[in-house]
Amino acid sequence: MRSIRLLAVIVVLTISASVIFSQDSVITQVVKKDLTTFSIDKKTFTGNGWDILINQIQKSDFVLIGEDHFTNEIPFFFSAVTTKVKFDNFFCEIDPYSAKIMESKIQNLPEIQLRKYVNDFGNVFSFYALDTEFQLLEQLVKSKVNIYGLDQILLVADRLICNELKQKTKNDKAKKIYENIEEKSTIYFADFLKDQNKPFYMLTDEFEKEIVVLLQLNLSQEEKEKIEALSLTARIYKGQSHHLRIQLMKNNLMRVYSKWENKKNLFKFGANHLAKGESLLKIYDIGNLVNNVADSKYKNSLHVMIVGKSGTQSSPFNGFPEQPVDENGDNLKSLKPLFNCVTTEQWHCFDMLPIRVALESGKVTVKDIELSRIIMGYDYVIIIPKVTAAKFPKT
Repeated sequence: MRSIRLLAVIVVLTISASVIFSQDSVITQVVKKDLTTFSIDKKTFTGNGWDILINQIQKSDFVLIGEDHFTNEIPFFFSAVTTKVKFDNFFCEIDPYSAKIMESKIQNLPEIQLRKYVNDFGNVFSFYALDTEFQLLEQLVKSKVNIYGLDQILLVADRLICNELKQKTKNDKAKKIYENIEEKSTIYFADFLKDQNKPFYMLTDEFEKEIVVLLQLNLSQEEKEKIEALSLTARIYKGQSHHLRIQLMKNNLMRVYSKWENKKNLFKFGANHLAKGESLLKIYDIGNLVNNVADSKYKNSLHVMIVGKSGTQSSPFNGFPEQPVDENGDNLKSLKPLFNCVTTEQWHCFDMLPIRVALESGKVTVKDIELSRIIMGYDYVIIIPKVTAAKFPKT
């Protein structure tokens, strides 16, 4: 009896594997028909795929490019796009205050002082601590593109925010607290780099008490806003609340609605966030909000996903080892039917409309929920055959 049950399980697993393989094969055949390629040519690209993308980007006032982080090739792609197409606004996955601080420093500091500032605070710039990412930000600022961050404050960027606040506050008690947070955050982060079991200062009871005291003081409106943002950030991290984080990002976007409603806008976030429908993490995210705004204006938003198939990615912290890009890993395995088409060193660009139509009409069945969200949520998927890990700037 036991052997019969075991045989039944084996048969079911074999049939399931065959069905999945068959589905992947059908999807591969459909997407292959609308595949174009392009190649790097000095500081830009050439090829039919590139021409198609630039044509589509020029047509849309809402361009959302969802990425896989920590590589050199993706900021290079953004740089090439923004050389070809002029944008008014750039929305990125950092907080509003850090974004404006970096924008101001790039605009106002001489080169030598800017490099020193990056050396002192670069670790708290999130993705833009990496050399190629910061160079992209410099390019955008110098091209008069407005920079907007939408995310919560980075776990270690409390010292960046407090460094700015201590220079502006007129309250002596608040100044001492800002200085203490800046100092303690630096120390705690240094300890974390040595031992990842150590906490960040923002997650401590002491930090929470300092925030409570600050909120009771007579402070400027700017100070109150940033302190409340630090408090909400700590709450997001402590509660690991993805929903609250996305609510904050939407709120930050709509707070500056008048700045972007009739402008040319570029969004650069992780691919999880920018699908036009349900996000890859089962929530209606920034991509869905922007898609609805565009729709309300009788316009179309353009959603592009860009990922590497192999190679390496950097760590978010300087000095930590690079990580291999694994096409079979949890983050990428849903794209296997597309990866099967990537057989050359050229960048591959998939037009997702035909496979979306096939899925909606029932001609294709997609069992992988994440893949179906990609098909329904992105207009184009770009696959880079091999990526390289971005580097932190040399001090």
